[in-house]
Amino acid sequence: MGSFAKLASVTASTKRSGGIVSGMEVGNVASIPTLKCLPLDPVSPDIELGIEGLAWYETLQTAVEGGLNIVEGDILVVGTKEYPIRAVADWNWPPDGADYLILYLEDQK
Repeated sequence: MGSFAKLASVTASTKRSGGIVSGMEVGNVASIPTLKCLPLDPVSPDIELGIEGLAWYETLQTAVEGGLNIVEGDILVVGTKEYPIRAVADWNWPPDGADYLILYLEDQK
């Protein structure tokens, strides 16, 4: 087992907007039912002022294996808490040379 797999101790899933069907907006639907990620960590100690509705939030980050279909606007679900994904970035981790994704999350306060 690689070192990333040992560190990816959090079980999560993702949701994605269901879009519009027959003129009706469909809520979020399961996208990836189970994945492992690194523990969620703050990007910085600052609490940022959110753009939408002036809601306060903290930016968190985590990493998951590469090649997953995760995009900005999806929602990462950990336990019962949902974190909107604000950005997704490719990341190559030198210890194992594999490709991963870094997810930047919104943690509403």
